[in-house]
This record gives sequence, C-alpha cells and structure tokens, in this order.
Amino acid sequence: MLRKAPTLRHPDLRNAFYDQVRVRGQTPDSEKRLRRQVRQLKELRAADAEEIAQLKADVEALVGALHQATVENSHLRQQLTDRHSVVRILPA
Repeated sequence: MLRKAPTLRHPDLRNAFYDQVRVRGQTPDSEKRLRRQVRQLKELRAADAEEIAQLKADVEALVGALHQATVENSHLRQQLTDRHSVVRILPA
C-alpha cells in the first residue's frame, strides 16, 4: 500500500508520468535502471537465503558433534572415577 499512497494523493502527477511514457513510446531509463536494480536485489536475496539454509544445516551438524563430544567426555570422566577401570596415558 505504501507504493500506491503517493499516486493516490497526487493523481495529477501519476497521469502526467504515464502521459510522458505514452509520448515516448518506451519505458523510461529511470524505470529500466530501477527494474535492473530490483532484479539484482532479488538475486542477492536468493543467494542469501541459500547461505542461510547452509548455515542452519552447519549449526545442526555442529550441535550434534558437540553433543556427541559431551557424551564421550562424560563417559571418560565416569571411567576416571570408576576404580575398576584402567585408563592408560598414551605417549605423545
């Protein structure tokens, strides 16, 4: 609705613009430039959406790896406190 607000308040300007477009018989350069810019922005937005989706997948994978490391760490700590298990230090 915001785009239409100025044209609703000033129909004389809107009509003058479209009259000039009809006289020229072609799309104004400013409109071509804006359409090109809109197309580029849409492409950037699509690329950003792909990147965001990839980052979300990476976050899920990292959370899974962190969970696994936490469980393994907990298990190793339990083995250290268990007197019946044998934990050996390997040479570096």
